[in-house]
Amino acid sequence: MNSNGTDVLIIGAGISGLLCATELQRQGYSVCLLDKGRGVGGRMTTRRMQGARLDHGAQFFTARDSRFQAYIDEWMDAGIVREWFRHLPGESEGPGHPRYCGVGGMNAVPKFLARNLDVHCTERVNCLVRNIDHWVAQTESGDSFRADQLIVTTPLPQSLLLLETAGLDWANGDLKRLREIRYEKGLAALVILDGPSNLPEPGGMKLSGSHLSWIADNRMKGISPDVTALTLHATGAFAEEHWNSPDSVRGPRMIGAAELWLGSRVVDYTCHRWGFTLPRNPWPRRYFHKECLNLVLAGDAFGGPRVEGAALSGIETASAIGQLV
Repeated sequence: MNSNGTDVLIIGAGISGLLCATELQRQGYSVCLLDKGRGVGGRMTTRRMQGARLDHGAQFFTARDSRFQAYIDEWMDAGIVREWFRHLPGESEGPGHPRYCGVGGMNAVPKFLARNLDVHCTERVNCLVRNIDHWVAQTESGDSFRADQLIVTTPLPQSLLLLETAGLDWANGDLKRLREIRYEKGLAALVILDGPSNLPEPGGMKLSGSHLSWIADNRMKGISPDVTALTLHATGAFAEEHWNSPDSVRGPRMIGAAELWLGSRVVDYTCHRWGFTLPRNPWPRRYFHKECLNLVLAGDAFGGPRVEGAALSGIETASAIGQLV
């Protein structure tokens, strides 16, 4: 039992939760993060496979807001992030807009943020209890975590299910609208080749008219120097149709759709599913705040589908509650 508790408990250690915790900690508050995964980052994740490294979730990020750009500048100075490209094949010429990626993989960013934070991975919260002046999160491992303020940044359907365990009328008339927010499912194929691919520079390409929406060569991206490894992202429709198909069915169909760009023999492949990728109809504000309960919902359902949107949700949440804790 975390008997002394903390000022703020954040459930979900993706980019939104990590940046929210960073902002609050910089303001002097004690913060604890819980995540059910083996590591931090959510879909900003990197996988190893047969000597290769592959970004199989988020592929890059952009910055249009100065607050997020300030973090990117910090990460670039620290050697964590670099600019990957400004134009993709088929995009119009001009100055372009920087697209950034993690050095060595997208998970470099969340790992860097987590290094000075109190993060507990493999802690799945199964029950929330609201007492008079604090929250208690109980986990499957038998631990309990107490805090004055609760912030939940997991995919919204998961957050809503978790909050049901508290037995509170916490959302009033907004619950119906929150339940209407929908996500696309995501499906990635990770493909190992025995030689170079046919992808043009910079090693990433948006696709249309097939089962695929995106293809990237992680070797050209600079994160898999020794092995050519491709990341294929299916369209939302294909992911929905083949959600329960075996890899032996959906993998070859995705690889077949990428045939023009393979260039070498396929050595191995595997598929990865994401239950919640892009929110189709995000909440119109960056967070949902129930001040009387010291409760905030944040994350990509409130910030939008891009990495920056989730990041700004965390930053603005910290700004909103920092003076209230």
